[in-house]
Amino acid sequence: MREEISSAGESLPYAIVVVHTPLGRQVAAPEGIEEDREDEGYLTRAFHYLVPQEMRSEARVGQLVWVPFGARYLQGVIVGFAAHSPVEKTRPIDQIVDPEPVLSAAHIQLAYWISEYYLAPLHRVIQSMLPPGITQRAEAVLLSLVEGIPEEATPAQRELLTLLQTRGPLSTSQLAHLGKPKSWRTIARQLIRKGWVLRRMEIRPPKVRPKLASVIRAAPHASLEQVPSRAMKQRALLAYLLERLQGGEGWVPLQQALEDTSTTRGVLRALISKGLVEEEQRQIWRDPLAGRSFVPVVPPRLTPDQERAWQAIAQDLEAPQGRPFLLQGVTGSGKTEIYLRAVQRTLEQGRGAIVLVPEIALTPQTIRRFGARFPTTLAVVHSRLSPGERYDQWRRIRAGELRLVVGSRSAIFAPVRNLGLIVLDEEHEWSYKQAQTPRYHAREVAVQLAHLVGATCILGSATPALESAYRAEQGEYIRLRLPQRIMGHRRTVEEQAALLQREQHRYRPLAPEAEEALYAELPPVKVVDMRQELRAGNTSIFSRALHQALQETLAAGEQAILFLNRRGAATFVMCRDCGYVLRCPRCRVPLAYHSAVNKLVCHHCNYRTPLPSACPNCGSKRIKLFGVGTQRVEALVQKTFPQARVIRWDLDTTGGKMAHEQILERFIRGEADIMIGTQMIAKGLDLPRVTLVGVITADTALNLPDLRAGERTFQLLTQVAGRAGRSILGGRVIIQTYTPEHPAIQAASRHDYEGFYQKELAFRREYGYPPITRLIRLICVQNSERRAKEEAEKLYRFLSLKIVRDGLPDLRLIGPAPAFWLRLRGKWRWHILVCGADPHALLRDVRLPLGWRVDVDPVSLL
Repeated sequence: MREEISSAGESLPYAIVVVHTPLGRQVAAPEGIEEDREDEGYLTRAFHYLVPQEMRSEARVGQLVWVPFGARYLQGVIVGFAAHSPVEKTRPIDQIVDPEPVLSAAHIQLAYWISEYYLAPLHRVIQSMLPPGITQRAEAVLLSLVEGIPEEATPAQRELLTLLQTRGPLSTSQLAHLGKPKSWRTIARQLIRKGWVLRRMEIRPPKVRPKLASVIRAAPHASLEQVPSRAMKQRALLAYLLERLQGGEGWVPLQQALEDTSTTRGVLRALISKGLVEEEQRQIWRDPLAGRSFVPVVPPRLTPDQERAWQAIAQDLEAPQGRPFLLQGVTGSGKTEIYLRAVQRTLEQGRGAIVLVPEIALTPQTIRRFGARFPTTLAVVHSRLSPGERYDQWRRIRAGELRLVVGSRSAIFAPVRNLGLIVLDEEHEWSYKQAQTPRYHAREVAVQLAHLVGATCILGSATPALESAYRAEQGEYIRLRLPQRIMGHRRTVEEQAALLQREQHRYRPLAPEAEEALYAELPPVKVVDMRQELRAGNTSIFSRALHQALQETLAAGEQAILFLNRRGAATFVMCRDCGYVLRCPRCRVPLAYHSAVNKLVCHHCNYRTPLPSACPNCGSKRIKLFGVGTQRVEALVQKTFPQARVIRWDLDTTGGKMAHEQILERFIRGEADIMIGTQMIAKGLDLPRVTLVGVITADTALNLPDLRAGERTFQLLTQVAGRAGRSILGGRVIIQTYTPEHPAIQAASRHDYEGFYQKELAFRREYGYPPITRLIRLICVQNSERRAKEEAEKLYRFLSLKIVRDGLPDLRLIGPAPAFWLRLRGKWRWHILVCGADPHALLRDVRLPLGWRVDVDPVSLL
């Protein structure tokens, strides 16, 4: 169990430090797995260090420190203090990197919870909470202490000494890169013992640091009379700086001043040499929102449904009750306005807020909405920022300068001061689950963080995850409903109708007491059976209904979205003579053809190879592209509707830093008629000119061997359907499928979340799957398939015996079995599922050998 530790360090002599290094997994015979009941907290292992007397007044929980660790010199984070050390001779902390803690006491508590719940090493959790590049490492450097080569030196010793004397001090990584002499580590130890070579530790500079830039200003005594009239450039620059000085601006960025006055550095140097201009180096912020201007907006009047939801949340903001809110509202029902009100109230209370969105694609539109209300205190955190931008945003948040954070999954760890509100928009999205260790889910982390700091937590979605809906049903969450799509207030809608020369009879008042607020029904959904299309002789990827709808949409000057959850031009390539399918040599999955680069691409490891002209297996020239991807849909749309302006939004077109925002802006401005995209376009976007949404095939994920396949399909179809009909123009949805009778597709066509939830929950209950039970997935990753299978079977036997021995009859094991993606990135994968009310009871005291990955509450079993 975790040691009871204190967060106060001034009077306690020992600091408890989590060092930034992996701790070896011990393996016991005969099964290759160690079970250590005396050390259940091995994942959260930390080390005691003496706090030198001169440091005790400044040592604090959450500080980054340098400590000796064996023969190494490592960084770590102080997680607590203690009066006693478990070892007799305790080494001291060497230095404190930054007097300001990098993690708050609440984040330390959160790190322990994540480590214990997700069975992840604590040092990995803490590292994931820090901005990239902030930590440093120390490296051993060797330097020669002798001149010339001693006569008794061996040939290998001579070689290494000569290298150090000719090239100067070399680090161990440099020697390893040079690769000579071959046994340089052994030889270095010999030279150190003889006193000919010194080994010392040198700290490498951090990858990111504050950015400095030159700034200039006119000297206090400067005047134009001090510059000759013929020195026109000098007079222009000095006049510019004097004007800025009189205006109260003072220091001006050097580059900006030179550009504004069309002068050069030579002109500046002349003024500096005369003492008329002063220059300094000053820190500047790398701001991802620099240059943006936000147009202020007046908050709309709330509808009765919104008002009821808001009053419940407002009451909790005043006195948090500790239960998250599940804000379930259909697409277009006004959930964002509730978020905005909650943020405003939180900031008025002097507290901070975090708003999470599931994809980077959502961030630009979210930034505009929140920036229009809170332009001066908004921070952005997501993976597309440069390391310098993320570092500066992190520092400004930590300092309390920025109190509202909008970002993707990792933004949950932002060091917001006095956190009062956490919002997860589209809480059902599986992208909130981290794919690498620590494999946390941002929803669960948000709920736990809100509990630790006494904050209000709002989980919003039109299609809540089954886990969230089930918790609301059980009373763990408070469910608030927004059942109607809001079109706006009567005057606004009538002005739109007049402008577009459209009737607005399809809109109705929300309630007798809210005559001015109008709502519309969700767009009608037509399900097209593609089997019938084939029987009718239509072999196109566009059904007759979708083809006609696209023609009508284009003729009306409106916009359409075509959704396909598959990148590339073809999903696989096959020889028509022998049936050979071209696969990735590292992952064994079919390669997809990408016409833009004319290559076959693996969507797992990015392996690329040219499209062969003949079958590698039989030599036949009859190579055919099968399936359909976004690139092929784009080509067919351009061929079928040559007058249409087409834009594609998928992973291949969004490589640039601002690519998501640029594509979205082009479509909003009306520079394209049809947008073709993958799941990026299905989530939360408000596109008022879109009147048609076409789903090319609804079956892509439906038939995968994953217990959440039906849930994901329903959520995806419901969300993408919600992009249509968000304005006076109205809208419609066409779903093409080969399985029209599937419950997920039928429920999505009716916008029937409750019907889908009840059927899916009955299925999960019958088979004992989440959310009725909990699930932990154990994945064995090895270089050979035989080794992966053997290790999986070995662990299965051990866990089966442990279930019996520990008396855990409520737990069951599924497997061992090969994973659906049996080979990924050159590694073979087998897995075991631990299912039951408390699978942690089986695993929390089991140390798994190297090669095993633990996924608690997995969102996918592929």
